[in-house]
Amino acid sequence: MTVGDKTRALKTAARKHMEETGETSLQAAMQHVRREYEQGQHGDDGDQQERMGFEEAPYADEYEYRPRVTGTGYFIAWGVQELLGLGQVQQLVQHAEKDGQPDAPDPITCYLCDERIDVTREEVVHVGITLREVQQPGAPKPSELQFPVWTHDRCGHTRVWSWSQLTLARRRRNLPISTADLPPKQHRRGRTPIEDYYVFTMPENSPPVFYLQPGDDHRHGPIGFRADRLSDGLPALDLSRSEPRVLTEWSIAADRTGLLYIERQGTGRWYQPPTPWSPPPEWLAAAHYHGTAIFLTAPAGSVPTEKFDAGTSNLADLLGVGRNDLLFGAVMTVSGLA
Repeated sequence: MTVGDKTRALKTAARKHMEETGETSLQAAMQHVRREYEQGQHGDDGDQQERMGFEEAPYADEYEYRPRVTGTGYFIAWGVQELLGLGQVQQLVQHAEKDGQPDAPDPITCYLCDERIDVTREEVVHVGITLREVQQPGAPKPSELQFPVWTHDRCGHTRVWSWSQLTLARRRRNLPISTADLPPKQHRRGRTPIEDYYVFTMPENSPPVFYLQPGDDHRHGPIGFRADRLSDGLPALDLSRSEPRVLTEWSIAADRTGLLYIERQGTGRWYQPPTPWSPPPEWLAAAHYHGTAIFLTAPAGSVPTEKFDAGTSNLADLLGVGRNDLLFGAVMTVSGLA
């Protein structure tokens, strides 16, 4: 990890501390986090974020869908409406209005403090979702179950979680957990990370395609990758059934050296490689002509690495990945090529 990486990680932890405690000074929050690092309270469990440019999938913010019922506002984390649809999101809000009352026999509780949520006293309630894989007898692969995750605004904004991500968040807050639900330990110290893979292709009569695949496995497995991408605001994509959506809030910055970074409006840079990506000249020409590119991403190992090394990978490799809801992407603006 470089000095710049450490500074970014420190700032990220400090901002999270500000969200969780209400601290208003970034400098004070950074001093607090530094003390925690010195005391060994960060990093010992090996929970390093994957190297695919994201420090952590973002929480909901002011850009998100926020229906207001009576006096309570509801932040709906990115990806929740993508998974459930607007109708079920509205049902979740109605459920909160009913079971969030002080005298409700089956109250809703905050997953980050285990205390009940009283919607008559809360200005904002955060609504996320957790994804949990359960192996059914005789089934060829696990089924994905989805459960709503409620949190107080003071406890922390919510998101789409994998079950192990949510378990780890609870352990950090000294809440009861089952250790069997924690992700495996990681031992990356001293190990050279595997570089991320990327491929540029040009389908006929289409904007060019940019595929990015992490070199290292996600600590929380493919379902953790899925939860992170949904939290980022990237929709799942099945290329055998549908075309990528145009998402105007996403863009790819470029200059004459190549592609510089990917960003989302409202959250800043989402991914930045150590050096600019260098697509073939014809790819850049196509991106300049269309003004857009199709960005795709999937978990590590989705496309066999030997195909990257041989230069034989193509979109056909991603059809099965998309059918398993593990391919994400959209049509993004490419800026800076004019």
